[in-house]
Amino acid sequence: MTRSYLICGLVVLVGCKGSSKDEGTKGESGAKVAAAEGHASGNPFAKSAEAVVEGRKIYLKNGCSGCHGMGGGGGMGKPLIDDEWKFGSDDPTLFKLIRGEIPNQTMPNAIGKNLTDDEVWKVLMYVRSVYQGDASKINWVVPPPVPPELLAAANQQSGDPIAAGKQIFMQICTPCHGPEGKGDGPASVSLDPKPRNLTDPAYMAPLNDRYLFELISRGGVAVGKSNQMPAQSALAAQDIGNVVAYVRTLSASPAH
Repeated sequence: MTRSYLICGLVVLVGCKGSSKDEGTKGESGAKVAAAEGHASGNPFAKSAEAVVEGRKIYLKNGCSGCHGMGGGGGMGKPLIDDEWKFGSDDPTLFKLIRGEIPNQTMPNAIGKNLTDDEVWKVLMYVRSVYQGDASKINWVVPPPVPPELLAAANQQSGDPIAAGKQIFMQICTPCHGPEGKGDGPASVSLDPKPRNLTDPAYMAPLNDRYLFELISRGGVAVGKSNQMPAQSALAAQDIGNVVAYVRTLSASPAH
């Protein structure tokens, strides 16, 4: 009888140990799966400072600053630095927003749909890097710090005023005015009145440089035009002068 109890006890003990080990293995596997799923649904460049710099280059190159501002402070478009998110702030949602895949979004998809997945993720890395909102609302991996000189290098300008002006124009003005200045940028579809065609010499020739300077620096309202032409107050006077010089070349109208 005693021997039977001992054998039963050993069987139960071994069974418990085996069950505990199995559950532990399953727990570890579940944790690994969850971690893998979390990484798959987040930004694959989340730990890369280089991706922040590359993201800024893409952000500027594709004219995102024309609506959202050079540093994400907003303008015609929503600020990127605050904690107000209409559709959600998680990585997958913002990825779709940049792509133009969120129902009823007002941001045009003409730029985002032509970016590669990696480019969209890198732009999102730059957007995350300029965030200044409530830290308790962060539900993404905070990007690593980036030396200021690396970000500044992402926006180096040419010594040629017209070339420098073109670079700024492509970064800021193309969403509305289009890459050739014809007023056919991706954001123009939803604007009324439509952006001006800057290649029209009959319209551009009578406008003097001072008027164009005020229009760019202070916005349309300052010169009696539409408030949909945002003020670019963050630009230095030299930068605005360079943009004016470049815009003149679009219609071949002389400076005056």
